[in-house]
Amino acid sequence: MLIKHIKHLLLLLVVPAAIVSCNKYNKQIEPNQPELGENLEQLIQQNPQLSKFNEYLVKTGYDKVLSSSKMFTVWAPDNQTLAGLDAGIVSDTAKLKQFVGNHLVNLAYTTDMPNPSLRIQSLNGKYINFSKTQFEDATIVSANKYVSNGVLHTINKVVLPKPNVWEYVNTTTYAEKAAISSLDYTAIDSTKAVQIGIDPVTGKPVYQAGTGLITKNQLYDRVGDLRNEAQLYTFILLTDNALASERAKIKPYVVGATPAQTELTASLHVIKDLVIKGQYNVADLPATLTSADGVVVPIDKTAILETHVVSNGVVYVMSKADVKLSDKIRTYKREGELPDGFSQNDKSGNILYRTRINPNTNQIYNDIFIYNHKVPLFNVRYRIPELYAVKYQVYWVAPADATTQTVTFKQRFEINDPASTLFPEIPITLKNFNEVYIGDYTAATFGSAIAYVIAANNGVDGTNTINLDYFKLVPVLP
Repeated sequence: MLIKHIKHLLLLLVVPAAIVSCNKYNKQIEPNQPELGENLEQLIQQNPQLSKFNEYLVKTGYDKVLSSSKMFTVWAPDNQTLAGLDAGIVSDTAKLKQFVGNHLVNLAYTTDMPNPSLRIQSLNGKYINFSKTQFEDATIVSANKYVSNGVLHTINKVVLPKPNVWEYVNTTTYAEKAAISSLDYTAIDSTKAVQIGIDPVTGKPVYQAGTGLITKNQLYDRVGDLRNEAQLYTFILLTDNALASERAKIKPYVVGATPAQTELTASLHVIKDLVIKGQYNVADLPATLTSADGVVVPIDKTAILETHVVSNGVVYVMSKADVKLSDKIRTYKREGELPDGFSQNDKSGNILYRTRINPNTNQIYNDIFIYNHKVPLFNVRYRIPELYAVKYQVYWVAPADATTQTVTFKQRFEINDPASTLFPEIPITLKNFNEVYIGDYTAATFGSAIAYVIAANNGVDGTNTINLDYFKLVPVLP
């Protein structure tokens, strides 16, 4: 009975306390400021210090955007700040819209969110940097004004939209600009083209002439689009002499079918290694960076002539970027268990993709083992994306460690033509886990190639086996 009274007493004490606590909480979250019942456009419109910014909102149509129910954050320059805005921007509706949109973003961001900063996409497509006290290089003088559809901050400086990497490069007269543009080509975007039929031979769609045509660029295909606002880049813009020096270095190794093709490939293979993903400011630049194509690029800070911060990173104008030839023209290695095809497609039951342990190193390796297929000169092929016009030394590892493989056998390596006899047949020693030199190959021109590993010219089980852990092509450079 006593316990029951105590419970009732506790309940009487707890309930009023909870009511008081809830009332206190409700007072904290109630819209006790009249602005919380308004939208961003109304708040800006009522502030006489922001009348000029509001005038620009109306002129560009962003006033209607900020009157909607979606959430936004606005960093608004006051009238005094906007007095210095270039008249050429004010008189050009497109430029003015870009300028105003640079100060608006989707969703609500308050100054307690950056840690230490946020990179946010503005309504004009550019990205801006926001910290607890800064909007780009402007200081936030009034922060966190809440309304029903977002947050208003006031800043003390005009923040102009920055160009992206390509937009900046395109304003220069450096030869590198023209070299990048020369890598443009026309392609068909099937989502935009008008299909008028199906090719009866290939089975591929036939599109109406002139529809779906778009411009693409070999550099962007390979390392990333320099116009992409979401991706940060460090880009090296070489002086004309420096670009000419780098092109001369690589040109003998990218010989094409025509002189024009050689020139284009030389440009691509220089500039691809001037694109680094991520933004590295001067103070943070290491002695080397790795390009988006995986090449080591030495960075000599004394060769930096200009620095340009852009909307998607930083551009360094440099008088030198002396990339080693050996870092550009690298060893090509291909795993045997990753083929692109076979001379016949009916032998899958005779093809093993194995995971094994090298008894000499205790390391796991994978290989391909093709056995008892009974096909003379059966081959497995591997597409090589690119080979430079240089001499390569070719090596492979063929362990031949299967318990069912009790006799030695021969196999042959070839490039482009499986009927060629450039490479000799190589006897495969059982349980040999070492690299074996199998010959040299010199590519006359730059381009892709197909490598073949070919079985012996007989159909006898055991002696026409194919086995490959990997092969590699090692360039011989001066």
